Formats: sequence, structure tokens, C-alpha cells
Amino acid sequence: MSATNGDFPNLLVTGPGFGTVRSLPSVGVGPPPRVASERGYLRSGLPAIYQDQDGDFGMRFLGALETLLDPTVALLDALPAHFDPALAPANVLELIMAWLGLDLREVQTTSERREIVRMAAELGRRRGTRAGLELALRLAFPGVPFRVEDRGAVVWSTDPDTIPDAPDPSFVVYCDVPLREERQAEVARLVEQVKPAHVRYRLRVKVDRPPGS
Repeated sequence: MSATNGDFPNLLVTGPGFGTVRSLPSVGVGPPPRVASERGYLRSGLPAIYQDQDGDFGMRFLGALETLLDPTVALLDALPAHFDPALAPANVLELIMAWLGLDLREVQTTSERREIVRMAAELGRRRGTRAGLELALRLAFPGVPFRVEDRGAVVWSTDPDTIPDAPDPSFVVYCDVPLREERQAEVARLVEQVKPAHVRYRLRVKVDRPPGS
């Protein structure tokens, strides 16, 4: 049975020993580059006297070589686009996410992965901050409203010898919509990954109460 999840097709096979097979698109959204034979890749480098001999064996031989080299040269022409988050094939996106150490989840659509890769540098720059946590939650769970409240504090004393101890740093992550327990566990795992190691936190999720309760 085939189904669609986001912007890539899924092939779902049920039964003992079967799992989910995902068919990834092999091209991006941009147009392909001109092939080598259209540009006269080899013949354009010949002296003009030889280029005028269209029926000559040498020109026909070069044309055959250009056609043979088209796939390789076209790949090299398009190589920068293969690593552009907006154009890269879906399987290359997975490779880039692995290179960057980004968390890869099967439920993510290709468009969501493109946005995560595009913002990877900003995620690294803000890591360990409130803004970084909010950005990571927005990218990993698009459309889910989260709020992060930092429980920072300042201690002071008029006597420099009796400065009180500062409270342990902590923060609270609020979710204003109900989430399934599995989804809450995913959120908690993400928070554990991106928060500073020494900071405690709480996750508070809105409870879905039945009408009239």
C-alpha cells in the first residue's frame, strides 16, 4: 500500500519481517545545467580552422566524446547545487545532516529537513541559549507553539562577606497545545540535547480536557 507523507512518497509493506521503505526524489527543484554536448565542450577548444570542418571525422569523433562525457560534466556543473539546502536531493540532505550532527527523524518531511540544514549555522551559534532552544523547537516541531521561560535570578548583599548563594539555574518549556505522550518524549529528548548540561528544566504541556469537565 502506498501513501504520501509530506512531500515524499512512502511505500508501506505490512507483515512479519517487513518495515517502511521510503522512495526519495533524486532531483531538486532547480533546472538541470546545460549538458556538455550543447556547449561544444571539446570542439570549442579547437583552432577555428578545425571547427569549420563539420563533416570531418575528427569533429564527429569529438562530438561522440562530448556525448559520452555529458553525465560526468553535468554532475560537476551541478555539484554546488547538490549541497545547497534549497536544491539538494533528499538523500544528499540526509548526508549533510549526518555531517553536521543534526538529529534525523523519519517523520520529518524533505522541506522541514531543508529548513533545518539552512539554519544549521544559526543553531550552532545559539546553542546553549534560550534563543537557541526556541529555534531548535521551532525547526523540529513546526506549527507547535512553545514558550521558554528562563528562571534566572540575581543575588546581592550590602555586606561583601555575606553574599547569599545563587539559586540553581533552571527554565520551563511551555507547550500551549496538547501533545501525545510519544510526542512529549520527543520534545524532552530534544531539550536534553540542546540545553546546557548543568541547567535543570521542566516541560509543561497543556492538558486536553473533555468539554464540561
